[in-house]
Amino acid sequence: MKPINFLPAILALLLIAGTGCKQNSSDSSEDNIIFELNRPLNEAVIQMDAEPDRLNPALSTSTYARIVSNTIFQYLLFIDPQSLAIVPQLAKARPETAPITGGPYAGGMAYTFEIHDEAVWENGSPVIAEDFIFTLKAVLNPRVPAPAYRAYLSFIKDVEVDPANPRRFTVLADQVYILGEEAIGSTLPVLPGYHYDPEGLLKDIPLAELADPDKAAELAENDPRLQQFADLFTSPKFSREKEGLSGSGPYAFEAWETGQQLTVAKKENYWGDALAEEYPTLAGYPDKFIFRPIPDPNAALTALKDAQIDAMANIPPDDFNALQENEFTAKRYDFFSPPLLGNTFIYVNTRVPKLSDKRVRKALAYAIDVNEIIETVYSGMGTPYASPVHPSFAFYHKNLNPIPYDPEKARELLREAGWEDTNNNGIADKEINGQREELSLNYKIVAGRDNIQSVALLVQESAKRAGIDIQIEAKEFAVLADDFKRRDFELAPWGKTIPPSLWEPKQDFHSEGDDRTGFATAESDALIDRIQVTLDEGERTQLYMELQELLYDEMPLIYLMVPTSRVAIHKRFDIEPTPIFPGYFPTQLRLKERR
Repeated sequence: MKPINFLPAILALLLIAGTGCKQNSSDSSEDNIIFELNRPLNEAVIQMDAEPDRLNPALSTSTYARIVSNTIFQYLLFIDPQSLAIVPQLAKARPETAPITGGPYAGGMAYTFEIHDEAVWENGSPVIAEDFIFTLKAVLNPRVPAPAYRAYLSFIKDVEVDPANPRRFTVLADQVYILGEEAIGSTLPVLPGYHYDPEGLLKDIPLAELADPDKAAELAENDPRLQQFADLFTSPKFSREKEGLSGSGPYAFEAWETGQQLTVAKKENYWGDALAEEYPTLAGYPDKFIFRPIPDPNAALTALKDAQIDAMANIPPDDFNALQENEFTAKRYDFFSPPLLGNTFIYVNTRVPKLSDKRVRKALAYAIDVNEIIETVYSGMGTPYASPVHPSFAFYHKNLNPIPYDPEKARELLREAGWEDTNNNGIADKEINGQREELSLNYKIVAGRDNIQSVALLVQESAKRAGIDIQIEAKEFAVLADDFKRRDFELAPWGKTIPPSLWEPKQDFHSEGDDRTGFATAESDALIDRIQVTLDEGERTQLYMELQELLYDEMPLIYLMVPTSRVAIHKRFDIEPTPIFPGYFPTQLRLKERR
């Protein structure tokens, strides 16, 4: 299989945009400033906008959880933060691949990996193929709430371990898949089976049976071990307690003080240090990380101005500019603004009767002034877009124009859908099941973020001019994440990190994936299924275009903007920015030598 092109366009954008970094001077007075701290120099305090929901990587899709988890756990393959290429991490190399020409998986692909000889778990035991197999079993267990990851891994049918080498194994897939290598190697970190399944509940259950949906469902009904494992695996112990979190990464979990901080410490004699020069993503340079969830940007900025945090991302645009002019922060921090591989949008729950008509969803899009949001809230540091695909990607549908603000067009669409202001109170209404209902929609946001609140108020104001009433409800991030899982929302703004690879729409838009908006139909499922197995670039691009057109027509997402990163890093650390959120990789923070 040919390696995937990892978007040189993004790298070009990075070079054009520049890092915005203030260069250090060579005089010793600057050294005195940046190395004068009232805390250990090689401990990094990382600000986060929200607290993780949990630190079991198989159960969380939270970006904030991933930032912390990536210090503890490791993947077979990882993304290089600068080149954006997929590179080995736990594996010695990218896999050997070969088509399967016979047997039950004929027409599929075989991927052979070998784990580093030096790789060990926290108890000193080796990281072996059986640990990878355990990780797959845990996620494929229907009793474990991991549907988002099952969608990515459903093409895997079995794993064969080399009888002469327990670290070498071959993953067997029954189909060709455009993201086969990435899905196997970088969807989930490898978990230690001895630790997360101490009773061996899954040990004697064949992976091939869990990989077969029908057999897995039958097992879930008839074999109590699957539920017993799920109960243990989803317990708080394995999501937030010191004794429960264990991986092969450079850091060991120490403590989680809810609402205050999460702490991880560098392991003594970490096995990856000896290989970090050849395999940079194995590195972990600081002695300790203290992750501080500070959702209030004003409180976070106060901590930054007091030099109490070392890294802050997603800084409000006006503050980002002001910090670079502030004498105290300019002397102590470098500032980076790489283009971000991400986007922001509004989830629309199409399952809700008021939002089941695509004309209402389109009216909402016309009723939101995106340009005002970008200019007012983000000081122009963002670009409108019209598809889940990043605009810099070659397969972005450039003929789809961002929806302009047009309240009259919104009202026209609402009238077509039967919504009119019959009582002259400014809000469209309609008779539903014999009752007159107004078009009042709940808009759930993450609490404590000024920029999110400001966007919500602008959405509320502009939508009202089109006859739509928006009711804002602020919730803590973890609570809102749980609401999403229950599909308990009408409208909710969100953001996503976009991986530097081909677009894999199954998790977001397929009925077997997360399908948070309820968009999936038999037609869209069939289209996504074809995309997954189409290796021909021209044919796949055409399918991508069709899906983007369908999403544009159905409008399960209202697209807001593609943002620019705004990151501050304390100058005592060397770091290169990346387009991947949050704009830097914490483990790559390297303490400078005092001049």
